[in-house]
Amino acid sequence: MKTKAIILVLFACVLIGGSIGWLFYYESKVKATHIGFEFATEAPVATMPNPTKDNWLDNLKHFNKAYSYPAQEFEIFVDFVDPEIKAIPQKIFISAVDQYLFFCLNELFKQRNIEFAYSKNTNSIDLVVYIPKEYIKAQQLIKELQYYEVPYTYQ
Repeated sequence: MKTKAIILVLFACVLIGGSIGWLFYYESKVKATHIGFEFATEAPVATMPNPTKDNWLDNLKHFNKAYSYPAQEFEIFVDFVDPEIKAIPQKIFISAVDQYLFFCLNELFKQRNIEFAYSKNTNSIDLVVYIPKEYIKAQQLIKELQYYEVPYTYQ
């Protein structure tokens, strides 16, 4: 047990002595590399650029850098409509249709591929017909409704 204590004390002395020696060596190394600070006593004086006879706008013609605008670019498509073509509404409302007329109109709409919706009341059926976007098809549909004397209103 005494030998362990003696070895432990010797180890601690070597460790402490080595640390102290390293600190002295490090301190001598730091003193050898001297870092000096110099403080300026006068502030530098700002000088104005020499004024020229040219206007700043005249200097833009010599500006060769590429410039990008700070906004995003986007495109807008404008479809110009022929002024002779009248605007066509998007829906036609047909009210108070009996079952026979509903059957005939249903066949007509199927044949022309025209979308429609209906609601059934107690005695009659109401229809909402979606008019095609093509001008010729829309005109044909309206002419047929007028030919068969089907009462309709634009919605």
